[in-house]
Amino acid sequence: MKKILFTWVVGAVLITGATSCSGFLEEYSQDLAKVESWRDLDEVLLGDGYMQSGRVQVFDSYSTPERKGNLDILHFMSDELQQVDDNVSDVVAYKSSMFPFYTWQQDTGMDEKFKYVGGDETYWDFLYNKINICNMVIALIDEQPESNDDDRIEKERVKGEAYFLRGAYYFLLANLYSEPYVPAKAENMPGVPVKVTEFVEDTEFRRLTLAETYGQILEDLSEAERCLDGKRRASIYHANQTAALLLKSRVYLYMQNWEKAAEYAGMALDRQSALLDLHTKTPGENCIYKDSPETIFSMGDYMISTAFADRRREQPPYYLSDDMQALFDRNDLRSTLYVGETEHRGYPGVFMKVNGQLSKWGGYYDVSSNFLLRTPEAYLTLAEAAAYSGDEDTARQNLKTFLTTRMNGSVTVDEAGEELIALIRDERAREFLLEGHRWFDLRRYTVCEPYPWSKVIEHGHVYIADYEVDYIDYYRLEKNDDAYTLPIPREIRNFQNTLGNNSRPVRKPFKTVTY
Repeated sequence: MKKILFTWVVGAVLITGATSCSGFLEEYSQDLAKVESWRDLDEVLLGDGYMQSGRVQVFDSYSTPERKGNLDILHFMSDELQQVDDNVSDVVAYKSSMFPFYTWQQDTGMDEKFKYVGGDETYWDFLYNKINICNMVIALIDEQPESNDDDRIEKERVKGEAYFLRGAYYFLLANLYSEPYVPAKAENMPGVPVKVTEFVEDTEFRRLTLAETYGQILEDLSEAERCLDGKRRASIYHANQTAALLLKSRVYLYMQNWEKAAEYAGMALDRQSALLDLHTKTPGENCIYKDSPETIFSMGDYMISTAFADRRREQPPYYLSDDMQALFDRNDLRSTLYVGETEHRGYPGVFMKVNGQLSKWGGYYDVSSNFLLRTPEAYLTLAEAAAYSGDEDTARQNLKTFLTTRMNGSVTVDEAGEELIALIRDERAREFLLEGHRWFDLRRYTVCEPYPWSKVIEHGHVYIADYEVDYIDYYRLEKNDDAYTLPIPREIRNFQNTLGNNSRPVRKPFKTVTY
């Protein structure tokens, strides 16, 4: 009976755009209708529930990207990147596709000429379609036949992975389309629409409160933690209990529940605490990869690294921002391992941590720039949560353990109070450079007690005419700007206007430089 539920209309189920609905049905309904065992659901989850990897294929005279959707907008909204003024090459077309996010436009469906062209629902649809798959798997897994104990164990594993993914996707949605979590206000702050059933409901969905949204996230991750306890997995591309614990610590950190954030970070470290000693690496080597002792879980690709190759004749389209480059000092091993020069012309200030050169392109990226869980996060979460709680000795000890693998010479950590918090925040910026953390960190710092913090960010967008720079418009994200929250996409609001929208200012250039 439930097998026919795989042919539902996704738009009616969870507010996705009409265009994506038909494509979803054509791609998935026939395969999913044939589910006969937990193995079928395992394959569905791995193929369609998880984010997929991608690659850039390199040919003699051109390169072409191959991917299945991702969240690169996280890199472009933050303070990590700057466009190169006199470059006209952009392999993945980031400059045009990321314009409304890079310049924090009020309507993220605008193109470079401020014309609405749509596509702003892409990321909303991407995440909700993944959630739909998880709902299906969770609904069907228990009824699959068991012939032995191994079948029972594997069914629990698949269920746990589905719960992990659903919690992760709602967490991403909440941090894209809802304001940062304020404990005293969360009961009255709008979250996102939540649906956890697999059947069609004839109802208008509403945005839960932010407290309710986070409650659902924690409930899913708790169920994942339970189901994945003691389960073996095939690879780092399947979630395990350690991944659930670490993600749960991140959720509590964003909720400013310091005690629980520290507790779950510690539980993750109890299971996997190894750090990669960067003293063993040389410039040009990948510093994050699937077999690293730090890697806990990964899904998605690292396509953003293509923005930093000089392609032999031309400058890369992006450099790391001046602010990011300034964070690395000479005693920091990451100053030459994470940041460096292009391989052909030696342009400085480019990303080197993983696949940062043209010669590295071709194969599928084995780790993600959007959803990668590593042990350094557990150390830094534990340090941050402990510092906020007043346990500065624990914070300093975890920082020292971590920094011993990152710095030349002996490491001392004697900061206290706000200086200690500032050090931890800078360490997160350095360590998680272009891993999808920074935008979310900048958001939560604006409301973080007892040390709220925000900064002004400026981005210059280059306009090209006749293969040369014509002019550059400069945009500014103000401190505590409303644009830290994305608008509800226009097509979604038109489909169901009861969802309302998020406040977001009109964004115009504050200066223009003409060439």
